[in-house]
Amino acid sequence: MAFFSSIWFLASVCVEVAGIILALRAILISRTPQAGIGWAFALVLFPVLGIPFFLVFGESQFTGYTKAGQGTNARLDAALRAIAEHMRKFIVKFSGICSDGARAAGNLSQLPPTTGNDVQLLIDGEETFAAIFAAIDRATESVWVQFFIIRDDRIGRDLSARLIAALERGVECRILYDKVGSKGLPSSWCTKLRAAGAHVLEFSANRRWGVDFQINFRNHRKLVLVDGRVALIGGLNVGDEYLGRDKTFGPWRDTHTRIEGPAVAGFQISFLEDWNYIVGEVPPIHVRSTPPNPSAQAGVFPIASGPAETWNACGAVYLSVIQDAQHRLWLASPYFVPSSPLLYAICHAALRGVDVRIILPRNPDHLLPWLSSFTYYPKLLAAGVKVWRYQPGFMHQKVLLADDDFAIVGSVNLDYRSFLLNFEMSAAIQDKTFASRVEAMFLEDFQRSEPEDLQKFDAGSIGFRLKCRAAALISPEQ
Repeated sequence: MAFFSSIWFLASVCVEVAGIILALRAILISRTPQAGIGWAFALVLFPVLGIPFFLVFGESQFTGYTKAGQGTNARLDAALRAIAEHMRKFIVKFSGICSDGARAAGNLSQLPPTTGNDVQLLIDGEETFAAIFAAIDRATESVWVQFFIIRDDRIGRDLSARLIAALERGVECRILYDKVGSKGLPSSWCTKLRAAGAHVLEFSANRRWGVDFQINFRNHRKLVLVDGRVALIGGLNVGDEYLGRDKTFGPWRDTHTRIEGPAVAGFQISFLEDWNYIVGEVPPIHVRSTPPNPSAQAGVFPIASGPAETWNACGAVYLSVIQDAQHRLWLASPYFVPSSPLLYAICHAALRGVDVRIILPRNPDHLLPWLSSFTYYPKLLAAGVKVWRYQPGFMHQKVLLADDDFAIVGSVNLDYRSFLLNFEMSAAIQDKTFASRVEAMFLEDFQRSEPEDLQKFDAGSIGFRLKCRAAALISPEQ
């Protein structure tokens, strides 16, 4: 009996020591003070539970990922130089509230904003997948497809059939999906494409030894590139629910955009980096040397960001634009769990007299971020921010409209995960015609939404407020 007691005591001491060591690491690496404090308390006081949770969710920096232009991968650097040289032929200087964000994005990505782009707004699944499939059907050289979620349902099989038809025409096809987001995707979907000649890869954040348990980092990008000529970017994944076919959510509200022009070359870099991370290979780039359409004059710059960076490009652009907005700032996001800088930038814009409106979904698809959003109501109310809750179905779009000529469409949510933990992709667009279309889209969405009572949190029951506060405590990890 004494022997087993000694073993139990020794094991307990080892677990506690491991918890203390990991608590010190959590304090050193956590991106926010509350995350560091939370992890430290959990690891020291409840090490048996805290240690496995930290191993899965605790890391704040994604390692082993190579960025182009850092001098550590000659092939990536060469691709970046070639693409940047091509884009400089069509360089444009963004003006007004867009200028600071464009400079920040350019300095971080080493890619310039370009003019001469044709940009189309795609509203909901029917328009989006019609545009994606039409582009794939016209492909002659390459189709690169990347989604967070791919399902083997009706739309997933439609995508597979289009890609196989392209492969039969001799088109190079590369498909990249996230392991966590596409966890239900059967191997047969990939096997069929590989048998037809496609390159299909799974993006896994825990593929390297030493981070085997890490699943907190996600590749959240939604991107289709065709022949280096067309880019399709936005909020939709590949699943029947994104076309409103899933009765769980009902009608699905989402937004994508189609871009054709010199900016498309810049959207290749993040795909090259992701592909290189998985297999150590940099695919050949596709750059169109033809001049832009004279009638297409939209200015565009790509915003790719992720947890492998010291500075987040999406955060830099969003904060710059929000801080510079003069009279209008309209935002749509399925989640509202902003960091302190983002929250205060939004509130300060309203305090300056900017018309700040935020559309959020009425019902949640993920409970924790939905509950967390209520804790921000008091500050939004005091600043004069207006919030709407979209009523029919689920609203999943990620769109920003600032003043009269600037919009962002992409995969970025207004939450910690998008700005700290996910690999994201968006398009920043300066064009009055495009902005007017985004404005019309927002006005229709406001008609389908109800103004939110921002006193709901303070007026709620103590049980409701405690649930919301408890959810907000772990907001950096949601």
